[in-house]
Amino acid sequence: MVYCGALSAADSPAADDATGRVQIEPAIQKVYPALVRIYVVSEKPSGGRMQRQRASGSGAIISSDGYIVTNHHVAGNAVRITCTLADGEEVEADLVGTDPLSDLAVLKLKLDTRKTPERPLAAAAWGDSSKLKVGDVVLAMGSPMAVSQSVTRGIVSNVRMIMPKAMKGSFRLDGEDVGRIVRWIGHDAVIFGGNSGGPLVNLAGEIVGINEIGLGSLGGAIPSNLAKDVVDQLIRQGHVTRSWIGIEFQPRLKSDKNDRGALVSGIVEDSPAKKAGIRAGDVIERAPLAGDAQASDSARRRRGPTRAPGQGGNRQGRRGRGKTGGQRGEIG
Repeated sequence: MVYCGALSAADSPAADDATGRVQIEPAIQKVYPALVRIYVVSEKPSGGRMQRQRASGSGAIISSDGYIVTNHHVAGNAVRITCTLADGEEVEADLVGTDPLSDLAVLKLKLDTRKTPERPLAAAAWGDSSKLKVGDVVLAMGSPMAVSQSVTRGIVSNVRMIMPKAMKGSFRLDGEDVGRIVRWIGHDAVIFGGNSGGPLVNLAGEIVGINEIGLGSLGGAIPSNLAKDVVDQLIRQGHVTRSWIGIEFQPRLKSDKNDRGALVSGIVEDSPAKKAGIRAGDVIERAPLAGDAQASDSARRRRGPTRAPGQGGNRQGRRGRGKTGGQRGEIG
């Protein structure tokens, strides 16, 4: 027996569209006015001469005094920057600071060049990227292909997306391996060239990521918690200060019967790790930088640079043939 039931108005495609619109409208109203389209002129040496190049990208105003967040690969090497606001007004901007390792840059609008400098600017707020879950609805906002600002909708597909080993080293900016510290928020909101630097927004109308890469139909955004920390440092001091410990890790040996820890393969001379007495051959089971040492080498490398230099911390591990002990060292 086949039962054929009538679709109610609430189940119709039109109703789904209306519900979706109701969900995203508040977020659009909060962030869309803060979107900027960025035009840059950069210089690159070629054949003994400086060659000028033009490019475009996206960004978002994050403060009422005109600070803008975007990608380093959009504006990090710019000699001239012009921003088009959501209402079509064009305003020149200065490069405040840039960080190739996280692929983030901060601009500041030259507000005194506006026709009406006293007119207030719309600004978007940061959200907490650690609260994102797979399946959450997100909006990718920006200026794809240098057209006027646009919005696409999708869901979070991965909250800790990393570059595959086969692509290791394929995404380098000014000599820095961007994937070394960034765990991207993977999502399927459609993005194109020109969306770089634009915000990834949750339904609360908060920036939870900065769009950076596209892998096929999958987009990747820098988490807002990392972006906010970098942006705050760039605004405060013009550069980013990071810690280091000077340890190289490798997978544990197959003969190691323990199921925890990471094997130290080498120590950098005059490093904090060297001063703390850590040696090649040690197995680190827990450290303030690494958290659970069962994490991958790439995951530990991402966590280390987020701590401030000078912070102390205890580590627990095994030396040589299995003796367990603890040591305290200071992060450089």
